Amino acid sequence: MSTTSRAAIVVDAAGEVRIRSYEVPGPGPGEFTLKVELCGVCGTDAHVYQGRLPSIAFPALLGHEIVGTVAALGEGVTADHRGRPVAVGDRVGVFPAVSCGRCHQCQVRRRPANCPDRRPSYGFTSPVTTPPHLTGGFAEYLHAANAGTVFHRTDLPPEVAVLQEPLSVALHGVERGGVRLGSTVVVQGVGAIGLMAVVAARASGASRIVAVGAPRARLELAEALGADAVVDITRVTDVPERRRAVFDALDAPGADCVIGASGSPHAFMEAVGLVADGGVLAELGNFTDRGTVPFNPFSDLLKRDITIAGVYGAGPDMQRRYHEALLILERGGRPYDRVVSHRVPLERVGEALTALGGGFSLDGRDIVKLAIDPWA
Repeated sequence: MSTTSRAAIVVDAAGEVRIRSYEVPGPGPGEFTLKVELCGVCGTDAHVYQGRLPSIAFPALLGHEIVGTVAALGEGVTADHRGRPVAVGDRVGVFPAVSCGRCHQCQVRRRPANCPDRRPSYGFTSPVTTPPHLTGGFAEYLHAANAGTVFHRTDLPPEVAVLQEPLSVALHGVERGGVRLGSTVVVQGVGAIGLMAVVAARASGASRIVAVGAPRARLELAEALGADAVVDITRVTDVPERRRAVFDALDAPGADCVIGASGSPHAFMEAVGLVADGGVLAELGNFTDRGTVPFNPFSDLLKRDITIAGVYGAGPDMQRRYHEALLILERGGRPYDRVVSHRVPLERVGEALTALGGGFSLDGRDIVKLAIDPWA
């Protein structure tokens, strides 16, 4: 391909973001090139920007919730991961991680994140000095240089298709939390992952879902996406009082499953107190290191016979989860198109990361979900 692509490069933690241009290479065997339409801004991106993920080297090209149209296909790439033919111009969603699928970690331990041959995930690498350069979604083009990259063709609009990756994570969390027909669920945190956890819990058969968080715009959307009740943390600021409000909304002294999606260690301890005896806390939100909290193994865990399940990304069945997420979105029935509240250009990536990491508002409006539109 004889074109160049702009990319928003984070120079250093909580620092400058520069627009750089790179040549868009022709895809090799097993590769493809994507013209990025939208890339969601994840809470993890904000944490990385603030220097909370030591494994990320700066300068970095972030953005891992990627949807776009196929610009070029390398040799051997003829179908998506549902086996459907794919051609230049088709819209696809791209899953960021690729593991080998053959080693002990992948096959026996079912820990693809620990795969020794795992390729660098899109949106988590430093592309500045050596190719491939277009390794993240905060750019006009993505070079899908990891042969075997999981992607699915879709006719969904980009503002809905971009939710496939966060919904796949939420589906993993709901499974780890043991949510099934008739379960009661509390979703703590109503950012994109929390909102998708509401969707996932409802799809899994939960009988009652209570969403806890802020701001009001996110809580209203949580209700539209399937929550039966909400608790606003800006109105109910006292933790014991908030616990009583959640229990009143559940009509029970705790939930069968609490989905922790706030990303706060202190909120984690509050979530422990919302789990019913014998229930499960599935923690999704503390994806980066934000510190430690006091924890009493006797009174917080054993005496109550609860389970705490860590949820790291889409889990060992990431391809299945990604497929299931797309099926839910394609089935429709919920206002998924309302989740992306802001579409901002590459020039405002730094501003978007700062806003997501430190508040709920951008351009005078509550943030529900930020997405980068590289062609805006």
